[in-house]
Amino acid sequence: MSILFYKRPQYVLKSNGPLKACARKGGTPQDCADAAIPPELSFENIVCNKCLPPCSLQDFLDYLTYVTHDAENLQFYLWMVDYFQRFRNAPKAEKALSPKWHSKKKTTILLPPNSTTNKSMEPSLVAAREIDMHSEDVTSNGSTWDGEQSEFTDDYTQTLKELKFSVSPVKNGLSDPEIRWQPSPQMQPFRNEIDRIVNHYIAPGSPRQLNLSHNDRATVLKALEQTTHPSALTLVKKMLDSTLRNESHPNFVRWAICNGSKEWTFALKCFAIMNITIGFAIAFVLVFSSAARWWRIFAALEWWFGITNFIAASQGLCILLHRMHTRQYHAWETKDYTANDDEAMLKGLDINFVNYESTRSKWPVKMEVFGPANNYGGEPWVNHYARKPWYRRLFEKRVPVHETGLKKIQNRMIRQAEAWALIITIPLTIGFVAMPQGDLY
Repeated sequence: MSILFYKRPQYVLKSNGPLKACARKGGTPQDCADAAIPPELSFENIVCNKCLPPCSLQDFLDYLTYVTHDAENLQFYLWMVDYFQRFRNAPKAEKALSPKWHSKKKTTILLPPNSTTNKSMEPSLVAAREIDMHSEDVTSNGSTWDGEQSEFTDDYTQTLKELKFSVSPVKNGLSDPEIRWQPSPQMQPFRNEIDRIVNHYIAPGSPRQLNLSHNDRATVLKALEQTTHPSALTLVKKMLDSTLRNESHPNFVRWAICNGSKEWTFALKCFAIMNITIGFAIAFVLVFSSAARWWRIFAALEWWFGITNFIAASQGLCILLHRMHTRQYHAWETKDYTANDDEAMLKGLDINFVNYESTRSKWPVKMEVFGPANNYGGEPWVNHYARKPWYRRLFEKRVPVHETGLKKIQNRMIRQAEAWALIITIPLTIGFVAMPQGDLY
């Protein structure tokens, strides 16, 4: 009976507040099993880019960019794990210049009273805040930089090389007067890179500002002022690891299951209701006729077919597209621009249709550490898709689905829909067959 009560990964409500770590460490095989996610789609496999489209690392980043609007979490996480590995491989003489960050005393972090990091706080509380840098809430117990290199880290670093992970320089012109950022004057390894990271992800108003609380932001800044050792980023790594594993990962798998656009799903529901209605029409016509009552069984075919498609469509799954091993393009994937389109002209394209796979690498590079802000409002597809008529969205082009782990979930959901449709159809059919003949015609 488990097939009848199978549920796709439940949606994890996204917190409206700043990043925070939770006790549960999701993404493990057991956690995936509990969340109705096959091991093939574990967090490690997706981040290490071992999954095929539409569950690859690029798809995960697209989801965080265009759907949940928090791609900076994954972008910073990508850099951070790679940075930990590079720091390990640095010469011992250089690493000695950046001691491990720890503090047995409570450190006072001073920020201006008019700081915009937390306007709701009392000025007196903002001006002087005691932070226990050695508390258990700050240190990570499961995802620190310490210890031997895990298989996840090795695979992850190899993944970054395959994806041409870039740490291209960016102008270090961001200086927020409300943050007292005075890095250590010592010649520490990776100091220039850490300074750019602060100006790009941590400082208030930065292009890809992480959603950190006032207290956590001040803690990280204080630690990075003193050292470039990975332990200074332990707090951020614990928060991002927890958020990506426990919120973003299951929500992404749940979203990837849907293989049709909203317009297609709505049309599929209407088609299913029409089939159910036709089944009732056939049953009532035969009930009031003088035909043998066994003919009414044919109405069961329409009921079963309609109910199956309605249940599947209610979960965003189209059975027809699944049988064809395809899915429809997402809005940001459609590249059906004409040769007169500005983007096509800039790229020197003189064809009427641009294949998505052939142009994916030419999109704004979001895999770079120091790339542009995650604001896609200026991308050409936004206005193009807004002007697109509904009937063209309904029959959006399709792309193959290669990931077998995702197909397993979809197969189980379809079998569940078929089982529930059968359970509903059988008593409905028995009831109509048992009705006496009307003999009206």
